[in-house]
This record gives sequence, C-alpha cells and structure tokens, in this order.
Amino acid sequence: MKIIKDKFKNFMLSYTPDELFYRHLYEEEHLHPETFPQYVDSLDRNFIEQHQLYVPFLHDTWFPYISENEFFKSQFQNINIAKHNRYTPEYLHQHEFYEFFYVYTGSCINTIQGKEQTCRIGDLCIIPPNTKHSIAVFDDSVIINVMIKSSTFHATFFELFTNNNVLSNFFSHTLYEKTENNYLLFHTQSDIVIRSLIEDIYIEYYGHKKYSNSLLDSYLLTFWVLLLRHHENHLESFLNTTHQNLALLDILNYFQANFMDISLTSAAEHFGFSVPHFSKLVKDNTGKTFIQLIRNIRLEKACRALKTTNLSISSICEIIGYLNPEHFNRIFKETYHMTPSEYRRNHTN
Repeated sequence: MKIIKDKFKNFMLSYTPDELFYRHLYEEEHLHPETFPQYVDSLDRNFIEQHQLYVPFLHDTWFPYISENEFFKSQFQNINIAKHNRYTPEYLHQHEFYEFFYVYTGSCINTIQGKEQTCRIGDLCIIPPNTKHSIAVFDDSVIINVMIKSSTFHATFFELFTNNNVLSNFFSHTLYEKTENNYLLFHTQSDIVIRSLIEDIYIEYYGHKKYSNSLLDSYLLTFWVLLLRHHENHLESFLNTTHQNLALLDILNYFQANFMDISLTSAAEHFGFSVPHFSKLVKDNTGKTFIQLIRNIRLEKACRALKTTNLSISSICEIIGYLNPEHFNRIFKETYHMTPSEYRRNHTN
C-alpha cells in the first residue's frame, strides 16, 4: 500500500469497506430498530468471518483478552499501527501488549477503569498491558492505534530512559509490577511535529520497505523523546503501584547497567538489603526472580547484537556475561525456540 504524505489526511478520512459495514450496521440499529434483526439476518456471513468483524447480535463474546502471539504474526514485528474502524461496536477488552491511540481528527470516547472521558484532537493515550478499556467512535473522527510489544520496551527502549521522568517511571512500573488499570493521557493539541511523526510511522509501516522494522523502532524512540520534550507537563495519569519504600526504577536501571557481572549478593549489598530480603522484594514487585530478570536482560542484549552486528556468537556470549557458549545456546533455544544462528539468519531475511 503506497500512501503519499501530502494526501495522508484525505486517505485517513476516506472510509474503508470494514468501516462502511460498521456504519451501515450502526445506522440500521439506531434508525430502524424495528427491522434490525432482519437486517442482521441478511448480512454476508462470509464477509464478516473473512474480515473478522464484530457484530454483537451474532457474537456472544469478542476477544476479551488478546495475547502478543495472537496479535503479532511475526516474532520480528514489534509494532502494529492501524486506523481505528469508525462505528465499531464498543467492547471492553485487554491485551498483553502496550497500545497508544492518537486522536488525528475529531474526538472519541475512551473508557478506562469504567470511567468515560472524551479525548479530542491531539490527545494521545498510552494504555499498558492488562488494562480493561474501550474506544468509541461513532462519527467521522479519525483515531490512530499503535500497538507495541512489551518485549520491545525490555529490549530496546527501557535502558534509554535512565532519567527519572514520567515515561521511565510509567514503563518500569507497568512492565515489572503486578498492576493493572494504568494509563497516561498527553494533550499534544496542535503539535505538528508529533502529528507528522505519527503519519511517518503509519506510512513506513504500510510501505513494507527494506529494514522497515528497524526504522520503525527508531521512529518510536524519537517519538517518545519528542513527546517528553514538548509535553511532559501536559498530561493526566493514573498509575497503581504496589511497592513501598523500594526504588524500583533505580534497581532496574542498576540491573541494566551491571548485567554482565552482577550477582544477587552484590546487588543486595549495593542497595543495603540482606540477600533474602532483597530477593523477596524483587520477586514481590516484579513477579520475576533476580535470575530471571538478569537472564532476560542478557538475552535481549544478545538479540540486539545478533540483529545489528556481525559479531561472532562466541563474542556476543562473552559480551553479555556468559562464560560457557553451550550454556548460552541452550538458554537461548529454550527461550526463543531457535539457535542464535537461526535467529540472526531469520532476522536478516
């Protein structure tokens, strides 16, 4: 699909076949309720099934929970972007990945934690995993949805937000703490830089050009930086936290900086805790053991090196802190169901 930047707005305002289906469904239900059951009976079931369309009259449930594996068809796809189908029947759902939506034109009704709020042009809402929410658009407004793997933050972005700012705190808490019903709502209003960058991400995603996944990751990082630079003080937030007297962000940053030779004993000593107490604090607040967290960081570093460098497997193994290449290969295969060499080959292809 080729989308031209100077015609982007007209492209987004035009109705897709799915949107036309939903608009007709909405109009029939609200303008002709007496004949609506007959209208539903006349719908093309094959079209509904092929396009995965939601018709409440026909479906008792509709994907109340969506996992990353169900949504992202490729393990190398970190980002998905799409226009929210206008007139889609509203339904509450939650998912394993991050989502943010941007109000490109008009407005929408955003429901989080059972509370409705009207989001207007320029508003951008970040919704983390396991947060029940819904979006309602029953007019010509254009809402752009961006879905992002949680693992993308682990592997690519988290270490770059080492400062104590609103995004680093938000992502660290929602990634590592057992919380739900969190969100950030930025009011970017008429910021043409943010608007233009979202257009670029959309165009790049559907252009399917060479190295597109890498460029999309770079776009997304730039997007977070600009969002913080211009709108850190233009936001509403709701963030549940379960830990007390624990500088979780400091601990996670310490893990990121010292993953090569860190030990549970050295980390506990650094923060002034006994080993058993520190181990329990980490597990209670992240849901993962110290060993699991460090292993994840090391493997994520390895994945990045495999994708972006020509270093040998043995060199990567040594750099990330594994002294035994066989042990590294075994852990890598258990986690990603392929060897490091296969991972590199698949990503290059």
